[in-house]
Amino acid sequence: MRIMVMGAGSIGSLFGGYLAIAGNEVVLVGRKEHIQTIKKSGLEIRDGATHIVNLSAVTSPTQIEGLFDLILLTVKAYDTRQAVIQVRKFKDSETTLLCLQNGLGTEEIAAEHVEMPLRGVTMHASLLLEPGVIIHTGYGDTIIGERDGPVSERLKMIASVFSNAGLNTKITENIGGVVWTKTLVNSGINPFGALTGMRNGELLQVPDLKRLMVRTVEEGVNVADKIGITLEENPVSLAIKTAELTANNKNSMLQDILRKKRTEIDFINGAISEQGRKNRVSTPINDVLTGFIKALELKNKL
Repeated sequence: MRIMVMGAGSIGSLFGGYLAIAGNEVVLVGRKEHIQTIKKSGLEIRDGATHIVNLSAVTSPTQIEGLFDLILLTVKAYDTRQAVIQVRKFKDSETTLLCLQNGLGTEEIAAEHVEMPLRGVTMHASLLLEPGVIIHTGYGDTIIGERDGPVSERLKMIASVFSNAGLNTKITENIGGVVWTKTLVNSGINPFGALTGMRNGELLQVPDLKRLMVRTVEEGVNVADKIGITLEENPVSLAIKTAELTANNKNSMLQDILRKKRTEIDFINGAISEQGRKNRVSTPINDVLTGFIKALELKNKL
């Protein structure tokens, strides 16, 4: 399978690297320093062992030619529209675009510019240690689905290709519920880490913080219930379990703040607040968290 990874940061590079090891033709599109190192020395993946993966890597889609079987979108949620516009010329009726991103609504943005994008979430975690080097820090399933539910042949093919590369992938007819469930988990962990500088496990050691984390997720559950989302698991218990299992991790939002980068708050707590306003469901903690993270983003720019 010929695969483009648009947004080869930590997760994009992890998927691209494993897919290349499995024999697929992979092209990574990412930031200059990371890509230059990969072109010179290969992509280094550390997962207990060390793998050096030699694969194509570019800094812009303008450096690519030809069509792809799969375009894997792993850019930050706020870059979705620009990325889809850039890659749609590499897509024909046989090409699938899969949004494998955090937050709510990225597949809806993609659908404005390409036909029938797929949506997915992954429980894998990866850390970009330095340009050209990633560490596989968390393991789990990847779940993909059609926006309108039914299982398709392309879903089966992608799940098989991913699973054969060691990225165990499941198919769901409720991808909306899966996306909401993961977003609610992130809503209860990510902003608290970003605001305090604490690792995930440290957050749970402060009883007042833990209570706020639970209430944040509960607000999101109320919104999901109001708009008829069928959640996959209990997001409250899943958020606590996730923080415990990733106790030593600095979550992605904290990493963005530390690097003085824009966060995905608008697609996580901000999106929950927006849906709450539209559906007359109160989300005061999500509102406050969104405001504080935006303040940190502004401070980082000053």
